[in-house]
Amino acid sequence: LLCPELSRLSVLHGRAWGDDLIRKPPAACAFPPGAGTVMPCPAAPSRVPLRLSASAYASLMACPYQFFARRMLGLSETEEVREALEKRDYGEFVHRILQRFHAAHPQLSGQPDEALTAALEAISREVFAPEIEENFLEHAWLARWLECVPGYVAWQKAREAAGWRFAGGELVREIGLPLAGGGELVLHGRLDRLDRRADDSEAVLDYKTQNAQGLKQRLADPGEDVQLACYALLQGGRVGEAGYVALDGEKIIELSLSEVQDMAHAQGARLAAAIDALRAGATLPAHGVDAACAWCEMRGLCRRDFHSEVLP
Repeated sequence: LLCPELSRLSVLHGRAWGDDLIRKPPAACAFPPGAGTVMPCPAAPSRVPLRLSASAYASLMACPYQFFARRMLGLSETEEVREALEKRDYGEFVHRILQRFHAAHPQLSGQPDEALTAALEAISREVFAPEIEENFLEHAWLARWLECVPGYVAWQKAREAAGWRFAGGELVREIGLPLAGGGELVLHGRLDRLDRRADDSEAVLDYKTQNAQGLKQRLADPGEDVQLACYALLQGGRVGEAGYVALDGEKIIELSLSEVQDMAHAQGARLAAAIDALRAGATLPAHGVDAACAWCEMRGLCRRDFHSEVLP
């Protein structure tokens, strides 16, 4: 409907001059029922990046067009000033808290649970304090995390009882992957956590501030969830375990990727082959898969909601 002002103008013009000013679009511009735009399917061999993060690789697998717009055209949305914490901010705070806690307490075995819980809670309150000072409502995020603290201490002790020791956190890694067309692709990433056993075997863990059910669904198809395999590839051949740690609720749950080294090498070969194909002129279609589109800032650019067909 017209807004009141334009509706009033239309009535006035119709009464005074016999013309209500309303014009219908030409028939040629009308879309027939069910019609829409064609899904984009660009190719840009000269813009293929040769340095990628693990998250960029995940973007390529989730939707090639998303990767094209974000990484090849550099069209990621700009950062906005946020007045309140968001879920990603909460995750960053939890990472920071656990890094500080393990730096001060590299081994928990033999120490009372009450003292460890109090220490972790104190670090948590200190990290959240500046945000709470700015906005009292951020207490809700702190309360959500404090609910996890006793369970995290218990989980860490159980992990140490199984022979694992915290060996480092927030570790920057990169590796070169040879390309068939010459040169190499550099894959890089940051490992949330590295554990090590007495026999020097290693485990790569990734903290996730979400429930275990969603992570189980991600790991149900390890060929599509590339993050853990990439982290194992970045750390090297001694990694025998890679998993997500679900930090949500009172019980901490770890979900592991099976056949870690096989998956790591497979994903490395897959990524190199994909980059070779893009450099040779392969197209980057918009898949239009709901799981990838739900939170994609490129949805308006690819016109996902108006697609009628996909170019071959």
